[in-house]
Amino acid sequence: MASWRFVFLIVLSACAHKPPPPQVAPPTAAELPPPDAIPGEFAVRQKLTASSPKGGGSFEAVLQKTPGTLTLVGLTPYGSRAFLLQQTKGDVQFTKYVPRDMPFAPTFMLLDIHRVLDRWLGPPLAAGERSGQVGDETIRERWQDGNLIERTFTTVKSNPPGTITISYAGTAAGAPFATHITLRNARLDYRIDIDTVPFQ
Repeated sequence: MASWRFVFLIVLSACAHKPPPPQVAPPTAAELPPPDAIPGEFAVRQKLTASSPKGGGSFEAVLQKTPGTLTLVGLTPYGSRAFLLQQTKGDVQFTKYVPRDMPFAPTFMLLDIHRVLDRWLGPPLAAGERSGQVGDETIRERWQDGNLIERTFTTVKSNPPGTITISYAGTAAGAPFATHITLRNARLDYRIDIDTVPFQ
């Protein structure tokens, strides 16, 4: 039992590291973008490494997008499931397979995935910069050689304040997105590095 607690603590620290402050309400399932805001269909295995002033950790997960459904499976170091998080339009289901509660709402994880992968401002650019307003947030993007290089989210209404910055690097044949992605959330003071890794 102790080993499973240790495994889940690693998973939790890698996902959030720092529970959101009480004033930050988690998004509801209805408030999240729909799964199909992420273009295409894919299944990728990823290594997530996260850090914050309170610590850090890493774990692997499988992220799958099919029409109308977004699924994230967190893996233990032994390759078994730690949790299953699934979003369909207007609904989110979360199942954990290790005996510990999440210290934050799983919808925060889904929101990060959407910030990274959604097509927020329309079709890809060949090169250049663009910006647009989505809800209360201003989104800015930089493109180079047909690849998204950076995306930021800012708003004057954020509490706590701060910019969310996502950088994209590396491409591979047939990959649905960059092979290395870094998300820095200045609002909640954490960083997540996401690397696509081969399926074992």
